[in-house]
Amino acid sequence: MQYPVMHPFPASEDLQFLIGLEIGQVCLDPWSTQFRFSEGGQMSIDGQFEHVDVKGCSHIHQSGDEQDVGPVFLRALTQQRIESLEVEPLSLTLRFSSGATLRVQTDGGPYECGQIYPPGRPDNPIVF
Repeated sequence: MQYPVMHPFPASEDLQFLIGLEIGQVCLDPWSTQFRFSEGGQMSIDGQFEHVDVKGCSHIHQSGDEQDVGPVFLRALTQQRIESLEVEPLSLTLRFSSGATLRVQTDGGPYECGQIYPPGRPDNPIVF
């Protein structure tokens, strides 16, 4: 059964506040990964995402029921600033000052895949 996309990513201009933010902390829990910004706010990812490190190696995280064997690689994103972003309806790509990339996917399921809490606006999350 196919479900309609619940929350596609907003337009690029609505996410420009992310450029310049620094990842201060990466937190893991059983159902999501949170990227907390040094300036406040965070991005919580409940679905699958890809981290491409500075060497070009791809690390897939939170892929179905498979055990995530590479979360330690996410540590390399701490103290890195977001330099640019690309938005498509079902994906958000963040490029960091180190050359690493974080690609977040949303899917066609009935549930949200994550939230972005802009710094200074904790009561107004962007849901995807």
